[in-house]
Amino acid sequence: MERIEEFLQATELCDFDTRAAIRGRAAQLVQGCTDDRQTFQRVYEFVRELPYGLEDWDVKASETLRKGWGMCSGKTNLLVAMSRALSIPARYRVFKIKAERRLLKHVVEQNKYVAAQFGNLPPVQDHVQCEVYLGGWRVFDPSRDTGFENGLRKLGIPLERIPVADAQGAVHYEIMASIDEWARARQNSRKVRDDRELVFARVNVELDKVRRLGRRP
Repeated sequence: MERIEEFLQATELCDFDTRAAIRGRAAQLVQGCTDDRQTFQRVYEFVRELPYGLEDWDVKASETLRKGWGMCSGKTNLLVAMSRALSIPARYRVFKIKAERRLLKHVVEQNKYVAAQFGNLPPVQDHVQCEVYLGGWRVFDPSRDTGFENGLRKLGIPLERIPVADAQGAVHYEIMASIDEWARARQNSRKVRDDRELVFARVNVELDKVRRLGRRP
């Protein structure tokens, strides 16, 4: 496979080389695993079940692990970092999806402050996934935890993320060995800029209500 070393390197945001906690947690998770597929599945399940929440785009993998939750970019970055720490090649896949308007509408309807900050809901949004090499490149999306998805089902909110296609029906995926430059550029273009942390906190209160609903029997 070409350029395999590129998908095993640490970066500033994918900081498993300088943060022993990432390497240590990954090693702990995969004790007893006998091959890369089983090893990656253990790490994937761990990262996937971290709670999903709204945050900045340029969050370091070590920070996502420390706080124990994240957005699609943060959780994917942690998954890539833990995979690379275990010598499993991993990379980022970034693309546009149709806006999850039912979910966004549910959130803003619950909180007038958030509604005022968000304004008109966007038609599209960015999404980040992980590709891992296990005899071939395979796509994994660790962003949503099970409790959150169960809550969405109970509310009748669609789970499917629909990629945005061009006039010919093709979806354009950007494959990256490093997300650092993209994440910083995306952060600089974020729509919510004033009182960002407060907006995130209030959105995440509503997302956690969905999660708690999903955990009920």
